[in-house]
Amino acid sequence: MLGPEHVGRRVVVRVGLADPAPGRRYRDVTGELVAAGDVWRVRTRTGDVDVSPGTVVAARVVPPKPVPFSEIVATERLLAETWPATETAALGGWLLRAAGGFTNRANSVLALTAPEGGVDAAVAAVVDWYGARGLVPKFSMAGPVTRRLDDELAARGWTYEMETVVMVKALKGTRYDGEAVLTDAPSAAFLAQTDRGAASTAPRVFGSGPGRAYAEIWRDGALAARGRGAVAGDLLAVTSIGTAPEYRRRGLGTEILAALEAWGAETDAARAALQVEADNAPAIAMYERLGYAERYRYGYRVRP
Repeated sequence: MLGPEHVGRRVVVRVGLADPAPGRRYRDVTGELVAAGDVWRVRTRTGDVDVSPGTVVAARVVPPKPVPFSEIVATERLLAETWPATETAALGGWLLRAAGGFTNRANSVLALTAPEGGVDAAVAAVVDWYGARGLVPKFSMAGPVTRRLDDELAARGWTYEMETVVMVKALKGTRYDGEAVLTDAPSAAFLAQTDRGAASTAPRVFGSGPGRAYAEIWRDGALAARGRGAVAGDLLAVTSIGTAPEYRRRGLGTEILAALEAWGAETDAARAALQVEADNAPAIAMYERLGYAERYRYGYRVRP
Protein backbone atom coordinates (compact mmCIF):
# COMPACT_ATOMS: atom_id res chain seq x y z
CA MET A 1 0.00 0.00 0.00
CA LEU A 2 0.95 3.63 -0.26
CA GLY A 3 2.15 5.96 2.48
CA PRO A 4 3.70 9.40 2.99
CA GLU A 5 7.00 8.11 1.61
CA HIS A 6 5.33 7.78 -1.81
CA VAL A 7 4.18 11.40 -2.05
CA GLY A 8 5.49 12.89 -5.29
CA ARG A 9 5.50 9.52 -7.09
CA ARG A 10 3.25 8.49 -9.96
CA VAL A 11 0.72 5.93 -8.75
CA VAL A 12 -2.32 3.97 -9.82
CA VAL A 13 -5.04 3.44 -7.21
CA ARG A 14 -7.91 0.98 -7.73
CA VAL A 15 -11.01 2.13 -5.85
CA GLY A 16 -14.06 -0.02 -5.12
CA LEU A 17 -17.28 1.67 -6.24
CA ALA A 18 -20.06 2.13 -3.68
CA ASP A 19 -22.79 1.59 -6.28
CA PRO A 20 -21.15 -0.50 -9.00
CA ALA A 21 -22.81 -0.85 -12.36
CA PRO A 22 -22.98 -4.31 -13.93
CA GLY A 23 -19.51 -5.35 -14.99
CA ARG A 24 -17.89 -2.25 -13.42
CA ARG A 25 -16.93 -2.72 -9.77
CA TYR A 26 -13.77 -0.60 -9.68
CA ARG A 27 -12.33 2.70 -10.83
CA ASP A 28 -8.62 3.28 -11.47
CA VAL A 29 -7.12 6.67 -10.58
CA THR A 30 -3.68 7.39 -12.08
CA GLY A 31 -1.50 10.41 -11.37
CA GLU A 32 0.88 11.97 -8.87
CA LEU A 33 0.27 11.21 -5.19
CA VAL A 34 0.27 14.63 -3.50
CA ALA A 35 -1.08 13.63 -0.07
CA ALA A 36 -1.27 10.35 1.87
CA GLY A 37 -3.02 10.57 5.22
CA ASP A 38 -6.62 10.12 6.23
CA VAL A 39 -7.31 11.00 2.60
CA TRP A 40 -5.15 10.15 -0.42
CA ARG A 41 -5.01 12.92 -3.00
CA VAL A 42 -3.99 11.98 -6.53
CA ARG A 43 -3.25 14.74 -9.07
CA THR A 44 -4.52 13.57 -12.44
CA ARG A 45 -4.52 15.29 -15.83
CA THR A 46 -8.03 16.60 -15.18
CA GLY A 47 -7.59 17.67 -11.55
CA ASP A 48 -7.11 16.38 -8.01
CA VAL A 49 -9.01 13.28 -6.89
CA ASP A 50 -9.48 12.53 -3.18
CA VAL A 51 -9.62 8.85 -2.26
CA SER A 52 -10.56 7.31 1.09
CA PRO A 53 -7.99 4.60 1.95
CA GLY A 54 -10.84 2.38 3.13
CA THR A 55 -12.18 2.15 -0.44
CA VAL A 56 -8.83 1.19 -1.95
CA VAL A 57 -8.64 -2.32 -3.37
CA ALA A 58 -5.06 -2.06 -4.68
CA ALA A 59 -2.43 0.65 -5.13
CA ARG A 60 1.07 0.76 -6.51
CA VAL A 61 3.80 3.07 -7.71
CA VAL A 62 4.22 3.15 -11.50
CA PRO A 63 7.05 4.56 -13.66
CA PRO A 64 6.74 8.19 -14.69
CA LYS A 65 4.98 8.73 -17.98
CA PRO A 66 7.62 9.54 -20.63
CA VAL A 67 7.59 13.15 -21.80
CA PRO A 68 6.98 13.32 -25.57
CA PHE A 69 9.99 14.38 -27.60
CA SER A 70 7.81 17.00 -29.27
CA GLU A 71 7.16 18.68 -25.91
CA ILE A 72 10.86 18.79 -25.03
CA VAL A 73 11.82 20.21 -28.44
CA ALA A 74 9.08 22.85 -28.29
CA THR A 75 10.00 23.85 -24.73
CA GLU A 76 13.71 24.10 -25.53
CA ARG A 77 13.02 26.34 -28.50
CA LEU A 78 10.80 28.63 -26.46
CA LEU A 79 13.35 28.77 -23.64
CA ALA A 80 15.99 29.75 -26.21
CA GLU A 81 13.77 32.64 -27.33
CA THR A 82 13.44 33.90 -23.76
CA TRP A 83 17.21 33.82 -23.16
CA PRO A 84 18.67 35.14 -26.41
CA ALA A 85 22.37 35.02 -27.13
CA THR A 86 24.01 38.15 -28.49
CA GLU A 87 25.32 36.25 -31.50
CA THR A 88 23.88 33.19 -33.23
CA ALA A 89 24.58 31.10 -36.32
CA ALA A 90 22.65 28.26 -37.94
CA LEU A 91 24.46 25.02 -38.68
CA GLY A 92 22.01 22.72 -40.40
CA GLY A 93 19.39 22.14 -37.73
CA TRP A 94 21.71 23.31 -34.94
CA LEU A 95 21.76 26.78 -33.41
CA LEU A 96 25.16 28.07 -32.30
CA ARG A 97 24.89 30.69 -29.55
CA ALA A 98 27.44 33.03 -28.02
CA ALA A 99 27.22 35.85 -25.48
CA GLY A 100 30.77 36.54 -24.37
CA GLY A 101 30.68 33.64 -21.93
CA PHE A 102 27.69 35.01 -19.95
CA THR A 103 25.80 31.85 -18.85
CA ASN A 104 26.08 28.36 -20.28
CA ARG A 105 22.73 28.46 -22.05
CA ALA A 106 23.63 31.54 -24.09
CA ASN A 107 27.05 30.09 -25.01
CA SER A 108 26.18 26.57 -26.15
CA VAL A 109 24.82 24.73 -29.16
CA LEU A 110 21.12 23.99 -29.23
CA ALA A 111 21.16 20.71 -31.15
CA LEU A 112 17.64 19.30 -31.40
CA THR A 113 17.90 17.67 -34.84
CA ALA A 114 20.44 15.56 -36.69
CA PRO A 115 23.24 17.65 -38.25
CA GLU A 116 23.65 17.94 -41.98
CA GLY A 117 26.80 16.36 -43.34
CA GLY A 118 27.33 14.04 -40.37
CA VAL A 119 28.43 14.52 -36.78
CA ASP A 120 32.17 14.71 -37.44
CA ALA A 121 31.95 17.68 -39.81
CA ALA A 122 29.36 19.47 -37.68
CA VAL A 123 31.34 19.09 -34.45
CA ALA A 124 34.49 20.35 -36.19
CA ALA A 125 32.56 23.42 -37.36
CA VAL A 126 31.32 24.00 -33.80
CA VAL A 127 34.85 23.81 -32.41
CA ASP A 128 36.07 26.35 -34.99
CA TRP A 129 33.15 28.74 -34.39
CA TYR A 130 33.55 28.86 -30.62
CA GLY A 131 37.33 28.90 -30.82
CA ALA A 132 37.19 32.00 -33.01
CA ARG A 133 35.29 33.72 -30.18
CA GLY A 134 37.60 32.58 -27.41
CA LEU A 135 34.92 30.30 -25.94
CA VAL A 136 35.01 26.67 -24.88
CA PRO A 137 32.78 24.63 -27.25
CA LYS A 138 29.80 23.10 -25.49
CA PHE A 139 26.45 21.53 -26.33
CA SER A 140 23.18 21.79 -24.44
CA MET A 141 21.91 18.21 -24.17
CA ALA A 142 18.11 18.16 -23.96
CA GLY A 143 17.50 14.85 -22.23
CA PRO A 144 16.36 11.91 -24.36
CA VAL A 145 16.03 14.07 -27.49
CA THR A 146 19.82 14.35 -27.78
CA ARG A 147 20.75 10.89 -26.49
CA ARG A 148 22.41 9.78 -29.73
CA LEU A 149 24.49 12.96 -29.99
CA ASP A 150 25.31 12.68 -26.29
CA ASP A 151 26.73 9.21 -26.87
CA GLU A 152 28.75 10.49 -29.84
CA LEU A 153 30.27 13.34 -27.82
CA ALA A 154 30.96 11.12 -24.83
CA ALA A 155 32.88 8.76 -27.10
CA ARG A 156 34.99 11.74 -28.21
CA GLY A 157 35.87 12.56 -24.61
CA TRP A 158 33.55 15.54 -24.12
CA THR A 159 32.66 15.81 -20.44
CA TYR A 160 29.14 16.10 -19.01
CA GLU A 161 28.39 18.78 -16.43
CA MET A 162 25.73 20.87 -14.73
CA GLU A 163 22.71 18.60 -15.01
CA THR A 164 19.61 20.76 -14.72
CA VAL A 165 15.96 19.97 -14.04
CA VAL A 166 13.30 21.72 -16.12
CA MET A 167 10.16 22.14 -14.00
CA VAL A 168 6.79 23.27 -15.35
CA LYS A 169 3.54 24.52 -13.80
CA ALA A 170 0.15 25.46 -15.26
CA LEU A 171 -0.74 29.13 -14.78
CA LYS A 172 -4.52 29.01 -15.01
CA GLY A 173 -6.18 31.30 -12.46
CA THR A 174 -2.91 32.72 -11.08
CA ARG A 175 -3.31 35.95 -9.08
CA TYR A 176 -0.95 38.16 -7.08
CA ASP A 177 -1.47 40.97 -4.58
CA GLY A 178 1.79 41.74 -2.82
CA GLU A 179 4.62 44.20 -2.53
CA ALA A 180 6.75 43.14 -5.51
CA VAL A 181 7.11 45.85 -8.14
CA LEU A 182 7.24 44.81 -11.81
CA THR A 183 9.01 46.72 -14.57
CA ASP A 184 9.90 45.87 -18.17
CA ALA A 185 13.64 46.50 -17.74
CA PRO A 186 16.16 45.43 -15.10
CA SER A 187 17.25 48.05 -12.59
CA ALA A 188 20.90 48.84 -11.97
CA ALA A 189 20.66 46.98 -8.65
CA PHE A 190 19.17 43.94 -10.41
CA LEU A 191 22.03 43.88 -12.89
CA ALA A 192 24.61 44.36 -10.15
CA GLN A 193 23.32 41.21 -8.44
CA THR A 194 23.07 39.08 -11.57
CA ASP A 195 25.52 40.13 -14.28
CA ARG A 196 28.31 37.78 -13.07
CA GLY A 197 30.93 40.28 -14.13
CA ALA A 198 29.50 40.71 -17.63
CA ALA A 199 28.06 44.19 -17.18
CA SER A 200 28.01 44.98 -20.92
CA THR A 201 26.55 41.63 -22.02
CA ALA A 202 23.99 40.76 -19.34
CA PRO A 203 21.46 43.52 -20.22
CA ARG A 204 21.41 42.34 -23.84
CA VAL A 205 20.67 38.75 -22.83
CA PHE A 206 18.12 39.76 -20.20
CA GLY A 207 16.31 41.99 -22.68
CA SER A 208 13.63 44.58 -21.96
CA GLY A 209 10.28 45.78 -23.21
CA PRO A 210 7.25 43.68 -24.24
CA GLY A 211 7.49 40.06 -23.20
CA ARG A 212 9.88 40.79 -20.33
CA ALA A 213 9.19 41.53 -16.66
CA TYR A 214 11.45 42.15 -13.68
CA ALA A 215 10.02 41.70 -10.20
CA GLU A 216 11.77 43.43 -7.31
CA ILE A 217 11.19 43.81 -3.58
CA TRP A 218 13.06 46.61 -1.84
CA ARG A 219 13.71 46.92 1.87
CA ASP A 220 15.49 49.79 3.63
CA GLY A 221 16.68 51.22 0.33
CA ALA A 222 18.25 47.94 -0.84
CA LEU A 223 17.16 45.33 -3.37
CA ALA A 224 16.06 42.46 -1.12
CA ALA A 225 14.71 40.04 -3.74
CA ARG A 226 14.35 39.89 -7.50
CA GLY A 227 13.46 37.69 -10.46
CA ARG A 228 12.98 37.81 -14.22
CA GLY A 229 10.14 36.56 -16.39
CA ALA A 230 10.07 36.28 -20.18
CA VAL A 231 7.25 35.03 -22.37
CA ALA A 232 7.56 33.19 -25.68
CA GLY A 233 4.55 31.45 -27.19
CA ASP A 234 2.52 29.95 -24.36
CA LEU A 235 5.53 29.70 -22.03
CA LEU A 236 6.68 31.94 -19.19
CA ALA A 237 10.36 31.32 -18.42
CA VAL A 238 11.30 32.33 -14.89
CA THR A 239 14.98 33.01 -14.22
CA SER A 240 17.36 34.91 -11.95
CA ILE A 241 15.31 34.51 -8.77
CA GLY A 242 17.39 35.46 -5.78
CA THR A 243 17.25 37.00 -2.32
CA ALA A 244 19.95 39.08 -0.65
CA PRO A 245 21.55 37.04 2.19
CA GLU A 246 20.26 39.28 4.98
CA TYR A 247 16.64 38.87 3.76
CA ARG A 248 16.52 35.12 3.23
CA ARG A 249 14.02 32.78 4.91
CA ARG A 250 11.30 35.41 4.83
CA GLY A 251 9.37 34.10 1.82
CA LEU A 252 10.49 36.89 -0.49
CA GLY A 253 11.65 34.54 -3.24
CA THR A 254 8.26 32.82 -3.22
CA GLU A 255 6.57 36.22 -3.48
CA ILE A 256 8.76 37.18 -6.44
CA LEU A 257 7.82 33.94 -8.16
CA ALA A 258 4.11 34.53 -7.51
CA ALA A 259 4.33 38.03 -8.98
CA LEU A 260 5.99 36.75 -12.15
CA GLU A 261 3.49 33.90 -12.51
CA ALA A 262 0.58 36.33 -12.28
CA TRP A 263 2.21 38.61 -14.85
CA GLY A 264 2.75 35.64 -17.15
CA ALA A 265 -0.88 34.58 -16.86
CA GLU A 266 -2.00 38.13 -17.69
CA THR A 267 0.31 37.98 -20.73
CA ASP A 268 -1.53 34.85 -21.93
CA ALA A 269 1.15 32.34 -20.95
CA ALA A 270 -0.45 28.98 -20.14
CA ARG A 271 2.50 27.51 -18.24
CA ALA A 272 5.61 28.58 -16.40
CA ALA A 273 9.00 26.88 -16.61
CA LEU A 274 12.07 27.25 -14.45
CA GLN A 275 15.42 25.50 -14.35
CA VAL A 276 17.10 24.16 -11.21
CA GLU A 277 20.46 22.43 -10.89
CA ALA A 278 19.78 18.75 -10.22
CA ASP A 279 21.86 18.65 -7.02
CA ASN A 280 19.85 21.50 -5.44
CA ALA A 281 17.39 19.23 -3.62
CA PRO A 282 15.98 21.94 -1.28
CA ALA A 283 15.08 24.21 -4.21
CA ILE A 284 13.50 21.34 -6.15
CA ALA A 285 11.42 20.37 -3.12
CA MET A 286 10.31 23.98 -2.63
CA TYR A 287 9.21 24.35 -6.26
CA GLU A 288 7.35 21.05 -6.05
CA ARG A 289 5.42 22.41 -3.07
CA LEU A 290 4.54 25.42 -5.22
CA GLY A 291 3.06 23.21 -7.93
CA TYR A 292 6.00 22.70 -10.28
CA ALA A 293 6.83 19.23 -11.62
CA GLU A 294 9.89 17.92 -13.41
CA ARG A 295 9.39 17.42 -17.16
CA TYR A 296 12.92 16.58 -18.29
CA ARG A 297 16.59 17.26 -17.63
CA TYR A 298 19.42 18.72 -19.63
CA GLY A 299 23.12 19.15 -19.14
CA TYR A 300 26.17 20.28 -21.10
CA ARG A 301 28.77 18.36 -23.03
CA VAL A 302 32.00 20.35 -22.92
CA ARG A 303 35.08 19.83 -25.03
CA PRO A 304 38.03 18.92 -22.80
